[in-house]
Amino acid sequence: TGKLADVFGVDTTKQRLDSVHIKSNMQKLGRIRIFSETIHGFLVNLKRNHEPYFATVDDAITQKYLSEKSIGCFSRVKPSESSKTLDAVSTDLYSLVIQFENVPEICNMNTYKLLKRVLTEQCIVTEKSATPKAPKEISSDSLQNPSDPDATYSGHKGQGFQAQIMETYSEDKKETVLNLITHVEVEPSHNSDAHALIPAIESVKEQKMMPKVVLADSLYGSDENTEKADEMAVEIVSPVMGGAKDGALQAFCVSENGRIAPCPQGHIPVKTRKRENRYGATFNSQCCLGCPMKDSCPAKQGKKYHYVNYTDKDLRISKRRAYEQTPEFKNKYRYRSGVEATMSQYDRRTGVKRLRVRGLKAVRYCATLKATAVNIFRAAVVRAARGRADRGKLHTYFSPSRISKILKELFGFIKPIFSNELYMIPKYYSFLAVEYFVVSSRF
Repeated sequence: TGKLADVFGVDTTKQRLDSVHIKSNMQKLGRIRIFSETIHGFLVNLKRNHEPYFATVDDAITQKYLSEKSIGCFSRVKPSESSKTLDAVSTDLYSLVIQFENVPEICNMNTYKLLKRVLTEQCIVTEKSATPKAPKEISSDSLQNPSDPDATYSGHKGQGFQAQIMETYSEDKKETVLNLITHVEVEPSHNSDAHALIPAIESVKEQKMMPKVVLADSLYGSDENTEKADEMAVEIVSPVMGGAKDGALQAFCVSENGRIAPCPQGHIPVKTRKRENRYGATFNSQCCLGCPMKDSCPAKQGKKYHYVNYTDKDLRISKRRAYEQTPEFKNKYRYRSGVEATMSQYDRRTGVKRLRVRGLKAVRYCATLKATAVNIFRAAVVRAARGRADRGKLHTYFSPSRISKILKELFGFIKPIFSNELYMIPKYYSFLAVEYFVVSSRF
């Protein structure tokens, strides 16, 4: 990527960031299938590597979970029997965990560790039993399929992984510009985008492609992220999360030292105060009770006065909300939507949203290679476009009218030779020399 950026003269000072959901080569399982498939994998491994211990397992459990034919029954459970079946499989899983919890050889098996993980994530464990948790109590980083332990769940996008993608962009639409993907990071899908911005900036900094402006959606643009980015001399152009009530402070006139002067209705506070990063303003209750803006005003009624309390963070957010309404912000932020086209190209050209591998390392490896392929595709397109543009300039220069003019001059150069007007030859010779110099210098 760095080599392409140098060759094509890519401007890396302006970049944008977004994420895309990726599914590995695993089946989507319900809770019952997660239990049954985990037990099945453990029993197969136990029989293959520790047959004496396998012989101690209850025959009812081996008959129910070991063969492929019997385990297939769990995919055909009726909805009316799902609760009863879930209790049964959780009990069987709990009994296997308890049976081998003091056997070091078995405890070191990956399939046994998956048994314990499912038990911890899906069940409420007591000394003698395990009961399934309510669906809302199960965390999003729980096991989704024993064939891919790294995959997690996102309530917005589903099971799998997500890739954080940062790319360059240009505001100049007249020139053919190469936009490169500068950062790819694959992580479990339950991770929040709010934690991806600063690592992305640090990553491109290591590649010597540090941006000055980063466009991102509201999840990336938290106050904490914008403050850290400011310390790195990077401007984050992103909307502020939350309702408009959080930005009601922007209607007040705030001085440079952070204290409120008059309110939107022109009422001056009785007094103001500041303690560390906290501010407060006290207003006369008689003015506030009859105010037409009292429903949207952040002032709260106290025993004697109405109070407005806020922090440095509230001030920063209110300033950002006011900035969002300006034409400058809208003109900058409108280029963020271009990253959606990149995500579409990333999937259509490489099939990144549905991979044939499993595991975080393999998914990260594939996603990175596919992003590199997108950069190569783009570089090839830009190179071809620039080549056509150069050929177009050559064709325009040698247009029919231009050729006609040159032929006329050539004829004028030949004519004096036959008419003995030799004093005219230097004039035509100089014209042809200039024509040759222009052509050689341009092309």
